Amino acid sequence: MISLDGFLDSVLGCHWDVSRHPGDNIHHTQRRRAFTLIELLVVISVIAVLMGILLPVLGRAREQARKIKCQANMRQIGLALQVYLPDYDYRLPRSTCNLNPDDPNAFWLHTLNDFTREQLLLHCPADQARDFVDWDEPLAKQTDRRYSSFSVNALLDPIHYRYGSGWNRYNRILSIRHPQSCIWISEAPDTDNFNQADHIHPETWEGSIDYAKQFIAYDRHTGTSNYLFVDGHTEDLKIEQTYQWPEECLWFPESAPSWPSDIFE
Repeated sequence: MISLDGFLDSVLGCHWDVSRHPGDNIHHTQRRRAFTLIELLVVISVIAVLMGILLPVLGRAREQARKIKCQANMRQIGLALQVYLPDYDYRLPRSTCNLNPDDPNAFWLHTLNDFTREQLLLHCPADQARDFVDWDEPLAKQTDRRYSSFSVNALLDPIHYRYGSGWNRYNRILSIRHPQSCIWISEAPDTDNFNQADHIHPETWEGSIDYAKQFIAYDRHTGTSNYLFVDGHTEDLKIEQTYQWPEECLWFPESAPSWPSDIFE
């Protein structure tokens, strides 16, 4: 292992001086030149510059790893969904909007776990929230905790007032013209508003991107977030790419990737 002096020698280009003892024609003695304060400060400055360059790079790499892991979690949910759908007439699982919250086994969070070989990971590594529910304990005693880092689009629930009082036809994905352009799951913000909440209502956003941002962790991954589409694929997008009047809208199953004609009536 190289010593500190050896490292400084290599950085500063120092060398060994050779001098002879008086009257000695055979042996030589090596004498090391001392380092000045200025030379030490130069080395410290070089190290500081290198750290300034490397730390942001490492930070970006860490954020990228979190985004990739989150996307992998969503992709696993999408794979479980594709196995689930044929057994349930291609109807999407329900959110708590239509369920008794005292029955956790009926949540989409738990339903899909039966259709995958691996336990679904419902916590994004970039989600700053730490208090998630313990599914082995009564949920009624955990109202200050979150179900997961993700939320489903309530417009795809089996029953939704926008589509009448009966069964929502768009809960059956075969009725969605462009399933590859319709979002089913987004990332939920790490705020108290999402304690024991597992769905969002895009029909209430009324074209306001600022209002929509309150319900999506739109910048969790350096200005973007992950989305799972009805067809099972995932994308890392800016929120404006999913909801921007009068351009694209990827939330309404009857019109995605466009806006429904009656949204502002």
